[in-house]
Amino acid sequence: MSTIQRVNFEPVSDLLKTQIRDYALADKTIADPLNTTAFVDGEWFILDSTSKAARATAINAAGNLATQTSYVLFAERGRSDVLAMSGRKVPLIVMGDYEADTRIFDASVALSGGAAITAVGQPLKVASISIGGKIVCGLVGAAAGDGEPIVGRVTRLPSANGGKLRYTRASSI
Repeated sequence: MSTIQRVNFEPVSDLLKTQIRDYALADKTIADPLNTTAFVDGEWFILDSTSKAARATAINAAGNLATQTSYVLFAERGRSDVLAMSGRKVPLIVMGDYEADTRIFDASVALSGGAAITAVGQPLKVASISIGGKIVCGLVGAAAGDGEPIVGRVTRLPSANGGKLRYTRASSI
């Protein structure tokens, strides 16, 4: 299990071939770093029916699976440039291939036919998870054909990567 730290998401590949777009937040209060439900970097979002960024799943409890395509947040908690914007926008990586290290995952959870994260190449999906008592939207293991959208594949296990999960988000998942 991971812990939330100052830097939770670090790309390890070149991001030049990705598209990062800013989206207005559906709930602007989660950009406030003093809010107990503030987002953290590396958390996962969806685009709601009005094309605003919303957390991929409800965070009222751990174990809620994302049922829509999710996108990773590429911003630090409490960034002043996000707070200063009247629309409170957040940058999401929406297209392109990349590889990244993340602390926002739970390797032990197995939800809805999924599987704990145990192998390189294993598919990943998004769910609400508890990290250090805070519930966030992060990565969990998936099994082939379990029904939820696959967002990436494991490329390095946390035990071989300083406690961080390395995954790839590729267009050919």
